[in-house]
Amino acid sequence: IRLKRKTIALVINPDATLTVRAPIHISRGYIEQLVNKKRAWIERKIGEVKSRPRIRPKEFVDGEGFFYLGETYRLKITESSAISLEDYLYFPECMLSNASARLKAWYKARAAEKIEERVASRAKEIGLNYKSIKITGAQKRWGSCSQSGNLNFSWRLVMAPLEVIDYVVMHELAHLKERNHSSKFWQEVKLLFPDYREAKKWLKD
Repeated sequence: IRLKRKTIALVINPDATLTVRAPIHISRGYIEQLVNKKRAWIERKIGEVKSRPRIRPKEFVDGEGFFYLGETYRLKITESSAISLEDYLYFPECMLSNASARLKAWYKARAAEKIEERVASRAKEIGLNYKSIKITGAQKRWGSCSQSGNLNFSWRLVMAPLEVIDYVVMHELAHLKERNHSSKFWQEVKLLFPDYREAKKWLKD
């Protein structure tokens, strides 16, 4: 895929295929040379993807498990009119016709509450100012920080434990100081969140 970009990116997709994103002016021959040079890395990453267990689609039936703040809650179908969370994830029978959309909306609302609270608290602690917070449907990144100081977080993050949410929050707040992923940036992350490697591993797993 040719794009207006400065570097070449090799991306291993969830279906174990390779996508090459390249600058418009780079020749096909150069791209093929790079792919051959990186063949061992590509094959290793494809092997990792293929070895991952297949994730079955969630079913909206009693006993199905759903993550929230790092814990698994079992679904219980009820005659209520709203989704609620206590010892079970109570789900109204009247919502089953569009269950996925309803649960996603519930997750997004919880994510907005929890993440906005964590960002405000952590930013105040370390004396950093951000412009805004947006909860997104991003699937390939947990969070991002724009040049103007807008912070974006995937609603899926609310499935993670609080300490993992705090890591992503600190990661994005660190970008207010360092806009890249240089060694200086990771030093800043470590200063703000010393156990960041454990949180990164949880997200990867």
